[in-house]
Amino acid sequence: MGLRTAWTAVVAVSGALLLTACGPSAPAAKRAPAAASPTHPVFSKRLDDRPYAALGQTEAAKNVTFTQTVTFSAKEGDAVLKTSGKLDFAAGRADGSLGWSVAEGFPDGAAKALGTVDAHRRQDGRTARLVIDPQNLDYRSATADYWLRYSGTTPLAADPHGYALLAANALRGNQAPFSGTLLEVLAATADVKDEALPDGGHRYRAFLVGPSISGFLAGTVPAGGLAGTVNNVRHPLTMTVDRDGRITSAETDVSQAIAKGDDSVLAPVQNLRIKLTLDGYGTSAPGAVPASDKVLPATGAIVRLRETKPGACVDFHTGMTDTALVVKADCERPHDGRILARPVLPDGGYPGHAAAQRQAARECRAAYRDAPSAWTGENVDEKMFWYTTPGEDDWKGDAPPAATCYVLSR
Repeated sequence: MGLRTAWTAVVAVSGALLLTACGPSAPAAKRAPAAASPTHPVFSKRLDDRPYAALGQTEAAKNVTFTQTVTFSAKEGDAVLKTSGKLDFAAGRADGSLGWSVAEGFPDGAAKALGTVDAHRRQDGRTARLVIDPQNLDYRSATADYWLRYSGTTPLAADPHGYALLAANALRGNQAPFSGTLLEVLAATADVKDEALPDGGHRYRAFLVGPSISGFLAGTVPAGGLAGTVNNVRHPLTMTVDRDGRITSAETDVSQAIAKGDDSVLAPVQNLRIKLTLDGYGTSAPGAVPASDKVLPATGAIVRLRETKPGACVDFHTGMTDTALVVKADCERPHDGRILARPVLPDGGYPGHAAAQRQAARECRAAYRDAPSAWTGENVDEKMFWYTTPGEDDWKGDAPPAATCYVLSR
């Protein structure tokens, strides 16, 4: 469901052979790269198999520190998603942070489609936290004083079919405990070129291919933002490994994966680049949620926005992209918003999105005027209110279609 304002605009070095010349103008000695062992776990493999072998060697190192940037570039500036943290491949554990940095001129529509801000205000530079182990996934938003714990296969009370739990578990990767890194797609390479480096490592240039790219990008690029030809395009990849065959960096340009049409939610975005760096091998054990921190079971804390009652307080950040789900909040503590009303819209069949939006705006404007001053008094935007618009399916349900009206409290 859409969120709209009611008002406008609302490694060691190998030994080198020293060459000696008879004369004062002898050239400087050069280091020779170490020859690959015939049994090296990566460099002895067939060339096209080396990226995959390097991925296996990376995972065999037990743990590592990672940093990745995903840069969406528009003419007016960049929006950058940065994730960083620690991975323990063997134990299936990770801890990390994620946050957006958005240039002042980056288009608002594209920023909101990417999720660079909360559903309401353009606020970036804040960092959310994730702690992952085989049993639990803990999420703490940038503004919350608590963690939400998604446990095993326990569905949320607000989502008995388990769709939201599937979305939460998607925060776990397949090749790494923390999802969304290039580690997920480095096995899908073709046309590999090899360059030996002076320190004994190697640099590989290749292309990323196949449906794995669209699946990988689906976690970051919103629906409608990917080109229909994404699976038919080869994306250039550069990957560096150390002398042991462990990945130290990988970067790719997947600009051709972005839908460029006027109807694309990312129409202003011209380039999309991803860069991953890895270091701290064997010394980067992930942390855990501090014992003193407050942890809420997600199954009871998360509710559907449309099921909240007037006067209730909520937080909007659940770690998932589903804006229909919110966290119940204590009104006596800092919270994101307060519900003003749940007005029923006129029945008689779905009038279309524009008409339904106008009806919701009209009802919520009246609800804002009539709401207790204690509720509207905590509004951070004077004379501004927010509302949801029911969709076509809401007119077909057993319950009458209703909007949700609320104000922002921080």
